[in-house]
Amino acid sequence: MQGKAAKGAVIGIMAATAIGLAAPISSASAESSWDHGCRGYWYTTSGHGYCSNATWVVERFQVTYDCNAQLDTQRRKTVRVGYSGKFDTNECRFKINGTDVSSTY
Repeated sequence: MQGKAAKGAVIGIMAATAIGLAAPISSASAESSWDHGCRGYWYTTSGHGYCSNATWVVERFQVTYDCNAQLDTQRRKTVRVGYSGKFDTNECRFKINGTDVSSTY
């Protein structure tokens, strides 16, 4: 009986390890600098523009999503002063290398 329990425990540990190695790690990365209270964030395949108290009355941003193995996506968005939260998002098919948010005048 003990032999079967030990064998089952070993199989369980091996299965959990295999699942852990196969699962993609999804950690957030972000631009190093804020532009008028906003910047880009990205995960494994998705990115978004994010503001934390936008500083201009009406601020126009260009958001560039740098996708791996497909064309990059660029959008222009308008954000009101004081806005906090996501203001744009994009999903890359395979991987995203970064999201750049820059103000336009």
